[in-house]
Amino acid sequence: MMPSLTLYFIIQPPQYLYMACHLAASIRTHFPPEVEVIGYCPAPYHDQMDKAPLEVLRRLRVRVERLETDGFFDPDYPHGNKLIALLAPKSTDYAAFLDSDMAFLRPCTVEELAAPGQVGMVPATSMRWADQSIWDDIYGVFDMPVPSERITMTRDQRLDVVPYFNAGLIVTDENFRTPDGKRFAEVLMETAQTIDRHSFIPHKRPYLDQMALPVATLRAGMTWNILHERYNYSIGGILRGKKLPHDADVTLLHYRNRDVLGDAGRKKDLDRMLNQQIGTRLVRWVFDVPEELALPLHYQPEEAASITAPDPSPIAVPDPSKAPMAVVTVADGDVAKLGRWRRYYGAVFGESSLYILNPGNDPDVAKAAEGANLIPVPEGISEAAILASVCSFASGLTLYFNWVACVAVDEFLVVDPLRAKDLGDYLSQLTARGRVPAVSMPLTLHLTALPDQGPLYVRLDEDHQKACITRGRIAFTDAGKACNVKGFAVDPHLCLIRFCDAKGAAASDDPVTAPETMDLPEVRKALAAAKVETDDGFWRVAATGQGRLYRLPARMRDVLLGIQAGKTAT
Repeated sequence: MMPSLTLYFIIQPPQYLYMACHLAASIRTHFPPEVEVIGYCPAPYHDQMDKAPLEVLRRLRVRVERLETDGFFDPDYPHGNKLIALLAPKSTDYAAFLDSDMAFLRPCTVEELAAPGQVGMVPATSMRWADQSIWDDIYGVFDMPVPSERITMTRDQRLDVVPYFNAGLIVTDENFRTPDGKRFAEVLMETAQTIDRHSFIPHKRPYLDQMALPVATLRAGMTWNILHERYNYSIGGILRGKKLPHDADVTLLHYRNRDVLGDAGRKKDLDRMLNQQIGTRLVRWVFDVPEELALPLHYQPEEAASITAPDPSPIAVPDPSKAPMAVVTVADGDVAKLGRWRRYYGAVFGESSLYILNPGNDPDVAKAAEGANLIPVPEGISEAAILASVCSFASGLTLYFNWVACVAVDEFLVVDPLRAKDLGDYLSQLTARGRVPAVSMPLTLHLTALPDQGPLYVRLDEDHQKACITRGRIAFTDAGKACNVKGFAVDPHLCLIRFCDAKGAAASDDPVTAPETMDLPEVRKALAAAKVETDDGFWRVAATGQGRLYRLPARMRDVLLGIQAGKTAT
């Protein structure tokens, strides 16, 4: 069971309130829906919050709370609001404070950030405001020795330094208590207030919070969980004005302000996530956008039966500036199969949305792929290198397509005609219901014979289930059956049909199940529960022992015959 998590931040108007809308949208894009999100507004500003950003936060399921800030610091210390927010009670296993000028750029899990008995932090970029001797005074206030451990800061790496961390991300174990029953937040506040009372310690404004963090960690009997820079990646300072590539290893971006974000070429990322979540990229336009129903990020079988037919009116894809879906495959030399693949997906999304890697630059493949995008691959390239190329192409294509599917030439994404008329229509339905997963896994079923050879039988292909549809950067291993995104979702309706060109018997003596729909909710539930981590840190579905035979509903015949004939059924 995944540990529970609260993410929280300051929403002081006007600037931090509007930044918080983009931060919240990035959280809802990249975290499971059960993650709690809280925005704390300092009491003196609580009645000054505009209606539009408050409505955005409401739609993003952010709980807005009033934060009483009087009496904690003298003179006032605005940076200390984060320490007051840490004090507010949390009901989850872990909690993470985030500076408001941050945004998640890729999926993230609780386990990446949190660890029992530790405080998760990223080393500071630099410490130019004082030399290392200041730690003698700071630790001396508590009669503590300066720790012997040394760390390297993320930008100024000239010398190893006494542990010093950026306070933009503070991850705490909310179940941890000191011997006298205190939470870490209480120890941190006591530590900061004690340091603040000692006039001989300079630079307490604005660095008091970062002075107190390592000291409080040790005073509480905890240790620091030093997180990689990707979890608090600052683009200010020496990186100001430099472009941040879209393939940069950045999970949580710390951008300071919109100007810095623009200099880095990443304003559209935040606008896109807000538009994806609430239907507009501008906070002030939120009341012009009808509130839509939300689709769970993770499959919930109890909800499958209650989903009703969609509104037949046209629906935009999540980002109207992008095309709907790209489909990527690797040619295997069988031009008949490739032609069938190209005609099927081309009829749904257009052949310009198809990308075919051609190992050995086979001219027959080039002819069969006419109209699609052909990517020549030199001879002698290993399967692992080809798979890495698929990952790179798929990741890059997500800049221009809302979805990218990576499938073999004999694999076809289909949906029950009772659910949608075709794949494109189904993707539009997902959009109509709100947020969709960053990475999805359809149910893979293997045809036991061609569709024109009698009743339709499929076998649950338990060793070939794969998360093959992505909306962001992705990496695959294990022949595409494992990916680097732990939070992939099992799609509740989509199927990946693997064609069998053999003309053998349709079914054996195995017991046969005849489901009424292609959804098979119990099967999908079992697959979702069978997610495991591979030795190389990737994630896949383990064998479930459910290699059963199913007889498909008769209405699927037209769909599959259309694929066999090289066209889509309508």
